[in-house]
Amino acid sequence: MNSVCVFDVNETLLDLRGMDQGFRDVFGDTSVRQAWFQQMLQSAMVTIITDSYRDFGTIGQAALKMVAARRGDELSEDRLRSVLSRIRELPP
Repeated sequence: MNSVCVFDVNETLLDLRGMDQGFRDVFGDTSVRQAWFQQMLQSAMVTIITDSYRDFGTIGQAALKMVAARRGDELSEDRLRSVLSRIRELPP
């Protein structure tokens, strides 16, 4: 049996509240960040369990599109980028 070690940095070492302004700008509501992160974790777990790896960026984009769709909002690429690009600006 193979061993796997998973190390999570989001919400552990990185404070995702730094992304709130992007969620406020695009959705008018910072609570969407929590819904997005929850969807992202679920999607990441599914890819692990089904052995169908996807990179963090791909999962993050898909999760944001899912959350937006549940809210009845279709995101343009510009709006999607304006939210997710903020993850690169989080303080260490």
